[in-house]
Amino acid sequence: MRRFALLLCAGVPSLVAAQGFGVYEHNTCAMGRAGVAAASPCADGSAIFFSPAGLAGLSGTHFSMGVTLIAAQGNFTDDFVAHQTDLDNPLIPVPSVYITHALSPKLTVGIGAYAPYGLETKWPTAGFEGRFVGYNTDLKSIYIQPTVGYQVHPRLKVGVGVAYITSRLELHQRADLSTQFAAPGITFAMLGLPTGTDFADAELNASGTGFAVNFGGILKLSDRLTIGGHWLTRKTIDYDGTAVFDPIATGLVLPAGNPLGAPAGTPVDALVAAQFGAGGALEDGDVKTSIVMPPQGSLGFAYRMTDDWTVMADYQLVVWGWFSSLKVDFANAATPDLTLTPSNNDTHGFRFGTEYRYSPKLMLRGGFLHHGTASPPQFVTPLLPEGARNEFTIGAGIELTPKLHADLGYQYIKQDDRRGTVNLALGNTGLYQFSAHLFGVGLAYTF
Repeated sequence: MRRFALLLCAGVPSLVAAQGFGVYEHNTCAMGRAGVAAASPCADGSAIFFSPAGLAGLSGTHFSMGVTLIAAQGNFTDDFVAHQTDLDNPLIPVPSVYITHALSPKLTVGIGAYAPYGLETKWPTAGFEGRFVGYNTDLKSIYIQPTVGYQVHPRLKVGVGVAYITSRLELHQRADLSTQFAAPGITFAMLGLPTGTDFADAELNASGTGFAVNFGGILKLSDRLTIGGHWLTRKTIDYDGTAVFDPIATGLVLPAGNPLGAPAGTPVDALVAAQFGAGGALEDGDVKTSIVMPPQGSLGFAYRMTDDWTVMADYQLVVWGWFSSLKVDFANAATPDLTLTPSNNDTHGFRFGTEYRYSPKLMLRGGFLHHGTASPPQFVTPLLPEGARNEFTIGAGIELTPKLHADLGYQYIKQDDRRGTVNLALGNTGLYQFSAHLFGVGLAYTF
């Protein structure tokens, strides 16, 4: 049963090894301009994430909240049987909230909650070859960040925030009995059991906490040109949780003349039952692991073409290379611990956005972004079949009353098709395709 214990956690590196695991839609206003905000954050408190320096000079008290709904579509087509399995993701909400208050014309404080890292991938179990690698992955990491921004000079703003991180990881996986050992040197496949025989369902649940620092600066070079940037530090989250193994009845029996010498008709389920009991390799138990929330930052400019029209661009870096190793520690001595060394690549993103004030009450936005992939070719799995992406955005800001402002945004993600695997032992044996539609809505109120 050692193989199954290893597979339970084999997907964790891919889960955090890609830009697809990063979320950048923390505000509907910024989303409408493709997330470009390093030099000119939206004036609704979302600078708490995009550039803490943007709080400086923000007068009064602001409260904003919003949600982005992610509708993901994807599939995997197997080379051998030409079978296509569609992703079965639910509509995923990503909320954010920000509150700011000016203590003086130069000093503003605030607190925000956002989710820079998280994902959910869900595949059907019936007929999907990848269920033995993982069929449902859910990771949520919420950053709660008190922040202060200060205007050092009429042309220079700085800001810093300390984020408290709370994170939860959930992973579901099936186990294939044909690959398990019935006795030393004898697999159940040798006993005549067909490949793809589900006999156990595994669920890992774990949670952890930590802290990270987010700081930034904005420099006004001229009346029209501004540059800025921010940096969010990395944090290794230590997770504690449980691994639960539930048996799945196969209803199969051994044929006559089997290598075990067992009588014909011996129930297969009886042979594996001990593995789920006390001392067995599939006994429920505690588990520990650690995952690196990588550092990320952006550097960009904003140029005011006219009084009503601004163009902007950001370069974004996420240092996934910091995530170089992973150890999973099972409390159950019969379940072997696991150490993995994913070969992640840093990702580089290029974002371009624009805003145009169509009227005193209507702001129009648009943008485009491209970024590369972090997962190496040998580790593209059902848990996160990510690849290089092109994304297009549009949005609008609407003044409902002198104090109440609404934002709407839409984003389309087109990911490059990418070859990957549903069986780690066989290598890349099929094609993953992925796209997504994102819909954002936000409200901001000025007191």
